[in-house]
Amino acid sequence: MRSHQALDSQLTSLTFLVANTLTLADLALFSSQHKVVASLPASSQHAVPSLVRYVSHISHLAATDARTGPSTVAAGYTAFDPVFEGQPPIERKDLAAEKKQKQQAKVDKAKGAADEAKAQGKPQVAAVAGAAAASSAQGAAAAESGEKQGKKKEKKAKEGGGGGGGGGGAGEGGSGGGKKNKNEPAAPTVPLPSMVDLRVGKILDIKKHPDADSLYLETVDFGEAEGPRTVLSGLVNFVPIEKMQDRFVVGICNLKPQAMRGIKSHAMLLCATHKDGKEHGVEPVAPPEGSVPGERIYIEGYEGMEPEAVLNPKKKIFEAIQPNYATTASFEAAWVGPLPNDLEGEKKMRLIRTAKGVCTAPGYAEATLS
Repeated sequence: MRSHQALDSQLTSLTFLVANTLTLADLALFSSQHKVVASLPASSQHAVPSLVRYVSHISHLAATDARTGPSTVAAGYTAFDPVFEGQPPIERKDLAAEKKQKQQAKVDKAKGAADEAKAQGKPQVAAVAGAAAASSAQGAAAAESGEKQGKKKEKKAKEGGGGGGGGGGAGEGGSGGGKKNKNEPAAPTVPLPSMVDLRVGKILDIKKHPDADSLYLETVDFGEAEGPRTVLSGLVNFVPIEKMQDRFVVGICNLKPQAMRGIKSHAMLLCATHKDGKEHGVEPVAPPEGSVPGERIYIEGYEGMEPEAVLNPKKKIFEAIQPNYATTASFEAAWVGPLPNDLEGEKKMRLIRTAKGVCTAPGYAEATLS
C-alpha cells in the first residue's frame, strides 16, 4: 500500500505520464496496476484517489480508443469505475444554523433573567431583562432577513451579468455598472477547435534528449518576442535528425508546459500517424510553402476566433478536439466537425490552413493527427 501511496502522490497533478495524450508509457503503467486497483476495497480506493482516478481514466480511453486494437497492451482489460459507496462523509458546518442557535441562546437567557426578576419582586430589573430579550429576538430576525436579502441580491447579480462596479453609471451610453452587453456573444460551453493555439514554427536547433533515447530536444522559433521555445517530441524512431533541422512545423502553443525526463516542453508538434499504425510511420505536419514563424493557423470556418491563452488541463479541451484531427485522401490536414455557429450541424472535414494555403502531411492519407 505504501508504494500505491507514493504513486498516488506522483499522479496527483498528471493526466498522462509523458505527453498530452495516451502513450505506451500510460498503457504499461495501466496494465501493471489495473487488476490490483480494481480489486481494492472501497476504503483502500479512497486512500489513493489520484491512482484510482488515473487507472479509471486510462481504462475508459483504452476501451474506447479506435487505435487500440486486440494486439495492444490494453487488450483484455475492461473499463473500471471507482467505488464511491462508503466514502468518508465530508463534514460541513452549517454557519447559519450556528448563528441562529447563538441568537436564540441570548434570547432564552434574557427571558430567564426577566422571569427570575419578576419572581423576586424586582419589576425594574425584569423590564430591563425583558427589553434585552426583545432586542435579541429582533437582532436574530434582522440577521436572518439580511442573509436572505443578500442571497437574493447575489442570485440577481449572477443572472443579470453582475452588479455595479466602482464607477460608471447606468445612464445612456454608460457601462451600466458592469452589466453585460446584450450584443456580446455568449462564451462557448463546448470545446471548439479555435481554442487551440496552432502556429507555424521553425526548428532552429535539435539534439537527442540526454536522458530519453526516443525524445528530441528542440529549439523552435514561433515568432515570439520572448524568443524560441524548448520543445520535446518523441520522433527519434521515426524521423532522422538531419530531416528535422531547420524544418517548418505546426506547433500547439497553449498547452500547459509539461516536464519529460527533467526538461519542460513548452509546446507540442502536430504530427501525422499512418492510418495503419505508427509502426508504418509518424511525420510532423507541414505548414504551406512561404510560411513564417509565428503565423496563425486556423480551421476553415473558424477564421478570426481567438484561442485560449492557456488550455485548462481540467477542462480537457485539447483531449476533446484532438481525436477529430485527420488528413484527407490528398494528404491535407483537417478537423472533422461542425461550424461554430451551428454546433448541431453537419460534421465534415474542415481544412487546417494559414492565409498562404493548407497544412499537409505528404504521404499520409487518412492519417490521424496528434
